[in-house]
Amino acid sequence: MTTVLIHAGPYPVDDQLGGIGIRLWETAQVLADAGHRVTIAAPRPSGFTHPGISVTTRPWEELLAGHRVLVTTDLPDTRLLITAHAAGLFLVAENAPPIEHLHYDALAGPDGQDLYADTVARWRLQLMLADHVLVRSEAERASTLGALVATGRLSAAHHRAGPALDHLLSLVPIGHNRHSAQTAAQAPAGRSVDVVWSGGAWEYCHPSPLLPALDHARGLGRELTLRLLYEPGPAFRAQVHAMGLDSLVELPDGPLGHHGRDRMLNGARCLAITGSRTAESQTCHRLRLRDAALYRLPVVVDPHGATGDVVAALGIGPVADPADPKALALALLAATDDGPARDGHLAALDLAAPRFDLERHLQPLLRLIAEARPAPDRDDPAHRAAVARLIAATPALTTSAPAII
Repeated sequence: MTTVLIHAGPYPVDDQLGGIGIRLWETAQVLADAGHRVTIAAPRPSGFTHPGISVTTRPWEELLAGHRVLVTTDLPDTRLLITAHAAGLFLVAENAPPIEHLHYDALAGPDGQDLYADTVARWRLQLMLADHVLVRSEAERASTLGALVATGRLSAAHHRAGPALDHLLSLVPIGHNRHSAQTAAQAPAGRSVDVVWSGGAWEYCHPSPLLPALDHARGLGRELTLRLLYEPGPAFRAQVHAMGLDSLVELPDGPLGHHGRDRMLNGARCLAITGSRTAESQTCHRLRLRDAALYRLPVVVDPHGATGDVVAALGIGPVADPADPKALALALLAATDDGPARDGHLAALDLAAPRFDLERHLQPLLRLIAEARPAPDRDDPAHRAAVARLIAATPALTTSAPAII
């Protein structure tokens, strides 16, 4: 049994969790099921319970001494990283390159470049101090390997430890664990709906392209219904009304609880996570891709990057350009209407189930935690000097990060 501290940063692990919060909670469950004692340091109290897991709002300064392993999100408090590394904890880091951050409103202001430079420096420090890095997609794995080279992290010592670099980096795709699968399967189905929008909060994931597609499908004699799980802005509501789609579009009354999602998605025919072309899309798998496997829903997605690539490769749904209402309408019909196309996507989802299995993908991490062997370059003088140079060049790393989210 190993004591593991998961520092959730700004992400809650209560019924309003989402995105990274889900990933942290489900990872904690897998670690606890394997016999480890897990503490989650969260920003607020939680009603979630699981054997072997405790959730606390105590500051990390009070928690480090009682733990052997630290798991962080991408971009944690760099003071935590420096302190934990000096104390000899085994550091495991979620490590998404800071690309999406360029979409943040804070970076659009006059201090945007300085804030982004600070963000990148904090990410580089995490990349240099982590004993092991978790990535979420094949594309992110490749980009992280390149970043490890650029930071000088890769070396002959790492290659000798294993040329596949599995000791340093492991792929844990977007997915779900068996507990979530059981909860989803036992939840009652909500009111039936053709399409659920579960895409994301950023502008490049906005659901507005679905409305012209619904209008085109209506012109073909098929009224597709759409349910949004995220609160849209007033412009989207106005567009629904202007196109006369009010009877076909179901909008949320307020924030949807985590467990409420099961009912909303169990009554659906397909999932839509379309977005626009951005650099962020090239390396990430959108977190709601998990819903396709968890609820056995064909997923309609855009071709703009890694999410579209994996959907096409697995055959779990149609890929269509959201800028083309006709193509998107036909994709939605193929995913929702009974027939060979939908049957093929459902069969592909069944075959792809192991790819979404968190228990399976976390096995390498479980072995590393059991061994808790530090990275082979942790005590290398050249590596220590490189870390010292980064901190000297960016003294702000020893202070709290500015709020940009």
